[in-house]
Amino acid sequence: MSLIAPANDLFEAFFDLSALGGILFRPVQDAAGELIDLAYERLNPAAQQMLALPECPAETFLTLYPHALTTGIFAFYREAFRTGEVRRGEFNYQYDGLDNYFHLAARRVGERLLVSFTDTSEQPRSAVELALRESQAAEQAARTEAERQRGELERVFEQAPLAIAVYRGPTYTIELANPTVARLWGRTRAQLLGKGLFEALPEVAGLGYEELLDGVMATGVPHVAHAMEAQHDRNGHRETVYWDFVYVPMYAADGRIEGAMVVATEVTEQVLARRQVEQLNAALETRVQQRTEELAALNQELIATNQELQQSNRQLTRTNVDLDTFVYTASHDLKAPITNIESIVQALRDTLSPGVQQDEVVAHLLGLLDTTVARFQGTITQLTDISRLQLAHAGPTEPVILAPVVEQVRLDLAPALAAAATQLTIAVAPDLVLSFSPANLRSVVYNLLSNAVKYRAPDRPSHVQVRAAQQGCAIVLTVQDNGLGMSEVQQRQLFGLFQRLHTHVEGTGVGLYITKRLIENVGGTIQVQSQPNVGTTFTVTLPV
Repeated sequence: MSLIAPANDLFEAFFDLSALGGILFRPVQDAAGELIDLAYERLNPAAQQMLALPECPAETFLTLYPHALTTGIFAFYREAFRTGEVRRGEFNYQYDGLDNYFHLAARRVGERLLVSFTDTSEQPRSAVELALRESQAAEQAARTEAERQRGELERVFEQAPLAIAVYRGPTYTIELANPTVARLWGRTRAQLLGKGLFEALPEVAGLGYEELLDGVMATGVPHVAHAMEAQHDRNGHRETVYWDFVYVPMYAADGRIEGAMVVATEVTEQVLARRQVEQLNAALETRVQQRTEELAALNQELIATNQELQQSNRQLTRTNVDLDTFVYTASHDLKAPITNIESIVQALRDTLSPGVQQDEVVAHLLGLLDTTVARFQGTITQLTDISRLQLAHAGPTEPVILAPVVEQVRLDLAPALAAAATQLTIAVAPDLVLSFSPANLRSVVYNLLSNAVKYRAPDRPSHVQVRAAQQGCAIVLTVQDNGLGMSEVQQRQLFGLFQRLHTHVEGTGVGLYITKRLIENVGGTIQVQSQPNVGTTFTVTLPV
């Protein structure tokens, strides 16, 4: 069956025998009837030989020769099919495995397109044709290289972590937008490319960006901005963001500024973090100012309190001086009357006959007088010791070996120890030396040891331990007993003047007061630990 004109065998024979290449195309159209490609129905033998194709290729024209779009050949065919007129043209095609200079003729035949062509690849070429082919080849090579470089640059832009876009023309048409800038702008690239900047991103209009771009286009001077605010519709709502960016002018081949490129990075997190730090610093500064004012007020209160304490200390010092004066005066003034009473009692004894003195009532009264005089004399002695404490703080000290002092006190208290059946244990190193007044040190040891014997428990054997050892730069002396003990309330009152916690034994209540003052006068301390009906431990710490 004939494919061209069944009734015209002569024409079909001519199609097959022609030295010209012949192609019969069937149009491929879209839904609107627009010609979008051409399907091969038949190639004559000459066309098969020149194109190295079979008689009926399965691929379409643009599938085999996609560069026909850019070289204008497909547009040439489309125009011939649209008008139905004969169209002629010359095309140099150096793509898709071909390197040919074609003379083309095309005409619509019914619903088909008939094309005839000649190829000069195997024919001598004219000088004009050679020059044209060389020019087109050079142009094509330059275009290919430019496309390669552009593709390489676009790949770099595509992979860059920075936001990059290129604007062209007075409306700043977005010619290039890499994925990063599209993501940060909250758009797809299809929504951006080919549109003006402020058409694609209307939310940034009026924020000063257009003026910046106009300045770059007018002056050619790049503009660098830091933390510039912008509004972008992202994730379904409008967000305030901040950018660091640079606008760089882009030049045409003739030196004209034809656009601008932007390279940017979003710094929203850094800006918000910096503002938060600034707010925290401001709040901290406010708090510091408030605290400074509070401290200043507290300092004023402390100054006032200190002044009050100084005043109280001065008053207390005057009171202590008055007290010391009173004690000294009282002890001094009482000595003569007590001595007189003692002389009167002795004179009375000398006057009374032995028989009268042996009378039970008289003997009892004389005994009471003797006891009272002795107590008064003891009290006066204690008051005299107290009056000397004020001077003892600045009194002379000397190296004193502790062990002999303890032994002397033990000998002095031997009768009392024997009477109380007290078991005394002494553990004092023989080489412990203190800087102390010998008399005052003896008084300290005597008071502590005599109290341990005096306040023994009546229901168990009395045990007393005296220990001393050097600890660092101090000597620690402890006197421990298993006597009556004291409650916490009694311990707080223990070192007060004239404090007597147990009234069943004789005492004046000044011994431990004097002891504490003597210890503190040389920079030492005294502490007490006690439990009722268990015992008491005094710990004295004295500097070496």
